[in-house]
Amino acid sequence: MAPAVVVAEVCLVWGGVFRPGEAVAVGLLVELLLAGIVLTEFALAGRAYKTSRARGADGQEALDRALAAVLPSPVARAVGLEFGLFRALWLWIRRKPDAPAGYDFLTYGSEIKPVMWAMVFLVPLEIGAVELLVPWSVVRVVLLVISVYGTLWVLGFVAALSVRPHVVGDGRMVLRFAHFVRIEIPLDHVESVRLSRHSGYRRAVQIHDGVLAMPIGDSTTLSVTLRDPCPVVPKPGKPPQDVREVRFAVDSPWEAVRILSAHLAAE
Repeated sequence: MAPAVVVAEVCLVWGGVFRPGEAVAVGLLVELLLAGIVLTEFALAGRAYKTSRARGADGQEALDRALAAVLPSPVARAVGLEFGLFRALWLWIRRKPDAPAGYDFLTYGSEIKPVMWAMVFLVPLEIGAVELLVPWSVVRVVLLVISVYGTLWVLGFVAALSVRPHVVGDGRMVLRFAHFVRIEIPLDHVESVRLSRHSGYRRAVQIHDGVLAMPIGDSTTLSVTLRDPCPVVPKPGKPPQDVREVRFAVDSPWEAVRILSAHLAAE
């Protein structure tokens, strides 16, 4: 908003509404008010983040709640997704998973990571082709910026797949797809866990006829049957839906069954 304030002041001075000195004084007052609002929003966001972390939320969930405390819901969601990519990349560089301490991890995504890496390695060829084929320097610069950002986006996505595995602990199973999807299932709702492969899915998360599916590619490898229908929210802002079976993909299905069975026996 600061540039808009300056433009408005110039227009008011030009139109004779304010003298230059008055415009400067009014501008400073407005800027101070805006700075106060920004600082207040930062304080509210920080408090929401700390409260969420203290209640056991992972870093991305706490970030989403902090943004939702100060921004309209659609804006908070969009900003959270962009920040989440670079946050995941930073955690990946530091080899630090985005999961509560003491939880067991169920990794996923090994099937699609080679495709992502191939996209990253093709970027230098793309940049070279642009430099040779596009004669306009401005267009080349714009395409270069887009290519670099796209590469960072893909790297952030690969990082998010790595640092945000499915996690099991504290009486719950939390299924995730990078930082885009997070679904929590209480373990006391789980009746059984078994190896079961299903394919043909087209979305990262979908619910049909009481079955929640979170595939990698188009397939799931594990099936969890629930004792009673459990309400889940497939996407933020969507109404909850009851599910009685959860299907998802993991890299090591037998290990996942062992971990989940051990947690179920401890309940």
